[in-house]
Amino acid sequence: MAMMDNAAFLLSHIRNSFITSDDTGMCELIIENDEANRDTKKLSRLDGSLTDSGTEFSDHELSTSYDILPDMGYGHRLRSNTAQRLERLKKEKKSQRKVKNISWRDCPSDYTAEDKGHLFEKKSLPYPDSDPGEFSKASKLSQQIENYANLGENPFLEYAKFDGRASVGTLSKKIDIFLTMCPPGMREYPITVIVVATAKIQDLIGLICWQYTNEEREPKLNENIEMYCLHIAEDDGEVDTDFPSLDNREPVSKFGFSKLALVEKDIPPPANNRSTHVVTVHVPNRGFNKFQVENMNTTIREILQRVLKRRKVKIRPGQQYNMEKQSEPGVSLELDATLASMDTLEFCLVRENSTRGEVEDEREGDLSTIADSLTSHQYKSYIVNMIHRLRTNTEVQLGISGEKVEIDPVGTKGSVKFLRQKAATYPADTIASADIIEEKSNGKSMFRLTYFTDKDSYKHHDFETDDDIAHEIVQKIKNILEMRLSPVRKDYMANKERKLKKRESLRFS
Repeated sequence: MAMMDNAAFLLSHIRNSFITSDDTGMCELIIENDEANRDTKKLSRLDGSLTDSGTEFSDHELSTSYDILPDMGYGHRLRSNTAQRLERLKKEKKSQRKVKNISWRDCPSDYTAEDKGHLFEKKSLPYPDSDPGEFSKASKLSQQIENYANLGENPFLEYAKFDGRASVGTLSKKIDIFLTMCPPGMREYPITVIVVATAKIQDLIGLICWQYTNEEREPKLNENIEMYCLHIAEDDGEVDTDFPSLDNREPVSKFGFSKLALVEKDIPPPANNRSTHVVTVHVPNRGFNKFQVENMNTTIREILQRVLKRRKVKIRPGQQYNMEKQSEPGVSLELDATLASMDTLEFCLVRENSTRGEVEDEREGDLSTIADSLTSHQYKSYIVNMIHRLRTNTEVQLGISGEKVEIDPVGTKGSVKFLRQKAATYPADTIASADIIEEKSNGKSMFRLTYFTDKDSYKHHDFETDDDIAHEIVQKIKNILEMRLSPVRKDYMANKERKLKKRESLRFS
């Protein structure tokens, strides 16, 4: 009873009880801080500053609690390690209830095959006694193998290894291929081919043929893939013949086209089927020209145009030229008549309202043309405006010689550095064409310079200048190209002529 009357003992017992029963340790922190404050106040009052009642501290001082701080973690009680361990054991016991332990025991030796009949029931399969071989064809695998054998062997099977759908983990490229050999109505719908990025263009052609054959498309393809090439195609499937076909030796990863067209190459007729008809056209006092024609249905008008083009005859306003038989001077021929209606293959070029002896004007024209051709290789520079699509035109100096074409910017003060035109040089053998593309009413003309790049593609620059200067530049470049006969020029003109013929055939059809 004496201890129960001792307030200090009771307070100490209560504090110890709170500390030992609190798993968070928060009570111990609060009580220790409270005791430290109380001891401090008691020491400060030993000098006579006790209260009137003789107590060391008031109830208000005992009621003060520990200040709540924002990082004390109030809101949920932190569990002790013991509580966490007990809950973990509880979960393990709960999970062990779902596990069933079965002890392994050896099977008795008297367990016969008849006793196991209920496990593996015997099924009866159709096995005709007359033809036992039919039993082997009952499975679906045997039927698929037989059907595959009836399809025949794919002649392009060696290119199946470039199929990106079967190559997992390798880089591949998805390309839409338009098939120009398909009948109308199917050409507009491309097939999707996924090819590995390491394949070459020739491998891609073989893969297209392999997939084409597997899908049983018609008509059947030629087994020689050398008969096919890939061209750039528009979104509607139209083949862009302005550019040559893709080089078969280049890798597929070099090109970024997502749409291509498989085109069958033109097969030249056999040499023994070619026409050997040679037409001779005499020019008075200027020699003659010989032309090889394909058939006798060629008109006299076509022969006349070929002579004027070969001779580079400048037709002045009001002038016209006719054709006569070499054996019948003074008798003009009907230009729409064919060679088959003639009894000769030798003709004469005559200007209208003149005789075969009057050749002064023609000679002057020919001489001027020859002089222009000879002087075209000499270097000459022109000041022209270079046309740009996304920024203002720039003034450049265009230097032309028989070896190269140079583009040098003309410096202007105040021009932005990154907008200035860079100097460029193009060898004459990389120049493909020079053409007038627009003649304006203000006396200006636009001409285009087409060249071949290192990336196996054609590009162009457009310029604008006075009408007479533009025609002079174009004629000068054409004279150089005709005298050099570069492979780039030949390939460009051949592609241009094929595209023109195709457009004409589509228009008439």
